Amino acid sequence: MESLKKSRNELMLVAKERGIKNFRILNKEELGKVLQDNVTDDEIQRVVDSAVSRWKSGWGSKKVKNES
Repeated sequence: MESLKKSRNELMLVAKERGIKNFRILNKEELGKVLQDNVTDDEIQRVVDSAVSRWKSGWGSKKVKNES
């Protein structure tokens, strides 16, 4: 089985080829799905749309408060 571990530059190139502008919004499982060779464009779009929606909802911008 081939490893999904790729360098950051490799991930950026593969994501760009697949029309993903910012692969960092994808979690590890989503990234693994969209980088598979046999995945369809529709499947990629569903995963990316879900990640974008999650990001816009504040998932990527919420600050954690330290409560003492």
